[in-house]
Amino acid sequence: MKTKTILLSAFALVSISATAQKGSWYLGGNAGLSSSQNKRTAGGITTEEGKNTSWSFSPEVGTFLTEHLQLGLGLTLTGSKFDDQDTPTPGITKSNSLGATLYSRYFFGKEAFKPFVGVNVTAAPGKSKYTEGSFTSESETFGFGANINAGFGYAISKRFTTIGSFGFLGYNQNTTEVTGTNVKNKTSSFGLDAGTLGSRFNVGFYYTICQ
Repeated sequence: MKTKTILLSAFALVSISATAQKGSWYLGGNAGLSSSQNKRTAGGITTEEGKNTSWSFSPEVGTFLTEHLQLGLGLTLTGSKFDDQDTPTPGITKSNSLGATLYSRYFFGKEAFKPFVGVNVTAAPGKSKYTEGSFTSESETFGFGANINAGFGYAISKRFTTIGSFGFLGYNQNTTEVTGTNVKNKTSSFGLDAGTLGSRFNVGFYYTICQ
């Protein structure tokens, strides 16, 4: 089996100034595009098993309540399409969601390099549609997550800073309900290394617009 993946990410992300001031504001965000193709080869015959494409866009805004305490809000718009090519009648699944993440971070120190601890709470309602020939099934989805995270901020200049963070203790719950039926599926997880913002480790940049 061979899997080919193309991943593109653009960051305009998260940072703080070297001397973050109470009342200062910043903008951030990220965008990503991922595409993967699965192929299976047996006896010299190659079969395409499926193709998946997903994208995301997440603008972000925040402020410093004190020189050390940060409060921010991020919106996340996501979409995906999976084409199941390894069936007599290929099925297509399309999903999208629009969610929000409220977060707070506490930074330590006054130097350019500042470690932090933080907490995130995320809610993301969405929809999913599966089509196979003349058959169509639609579902309502909802994702909720909360985590404690840690990381660092490093001031590159007066207004640009890079941020690295990872979730290390979190809770996630995802619910899917098939439209027009009583069928509902709910999954949840709690433990270490459980992030709510996608990747276990994220790096980005912020731009301070008001100091």
